[in-house]
Amino acid sequence: MSIEDGHRGFPGLSQLDPMYSSIVVIFNACPMEVSFASHALRARTFQLHPVQVMSADKIVKSSSYEASLGCFTVPPRTTSVFVECREIQL
Repeated sequence: MSIEDGHRGFPGLSQLDPMYSSIVVIFNACPMEVSFASHALRARTFQLHPVQVMSADKIVKSSSYEASLGCFTVPPRTTSVFVECREIQL
C-alpha cells in the first residue's frame, strides 16, 4: 500500500503532510521474510519510519529498502512503514 503526496504539490491544492512526500506500508503475514520490488519506486529515498527505527522491536528494525532495485524487504509476520522525506524548499 502506498500514498504519494508529491514533492511540489499541485496548483490550488495544499500538500497533506509537511514531513513526508510518500509512504509505503508492507504487510507480511507469511512465516518467512518477503521482498517486494517495484520499478516505479526505484532510486527513491525511502527509510523505515522513525517510530519503528526507535522501537524496541528488533524484528521490525531489520526491514529494509534497496533503492537501486526499488525493493522492500520485510521480516515474517511484520508490518513495516517506509517514508520518503519531503524535499525542503529554500
